[in-house]
Amino acid sequence: MLTLNIIAFTLFTLECYHTIGHLAVLFRIRLLPRRDLVRIRYYFLVDAMTVFVTNFLYTGKLKWLASLQIIQHLYYFFTWDKSFLAKKIIDWSSLDWFSSYKKGNLELDSILGTAFDIVVHIINAFILAQYLSITETIVGVLIAQGGSYCLLFSSKYAWSNPNHMPKWVHKRINPIAPRSG
Repeated sequence: MLTLNIIAFTLFTLECYHTIGHLAVLFRIRLLPRRDLVRIRYYFLVDAMTVFVTNFLYTGKLKWLASLQIIQHLYYFFTWDKSFLAKKIIDWSSLDWFSSYKKGNLELDSILGTAFDIVVHIINAFILAQYLSITETIVGVLIAQGGSYCLLFSSKYAWSNPNHMPKWVHKRINPIAPRSG
């Protein structure tokens, strides 16, 4: 008999969704123009809230790890496009990066920060999978994958590959100019 744990299932699906989205950015598969990325700062709250509910309210596990991730995300949310670090992660995570003087730079802090975020979501998904049947786990992964695909690969949205973007998306790109002090 299938008894769906709706809270674990929803959190698991969200953790998988966050993982897929962050992997797309880390491996430069799908990115947004900077101007569009700046407008979705509330994603950082959703991401942090998913981790908070998973680790503090539902499983009670790895609160220390969740705290680090939540602090990171709240910092970016409150200083979005204002602080040096927030501007740096926005730049690195955007399509504009590839049309700028920064293109060849290895931004190790941005890479490691995104990788840390991915690891947190993978660990949480693993913990949450313990509360689900194999069928529920597979369905959750499929929903996350399908949702990610519908968003990241839809021609309605500006999510694009840096090497193959539609002309209308390319027009939204503004090469990143050097910032003073």
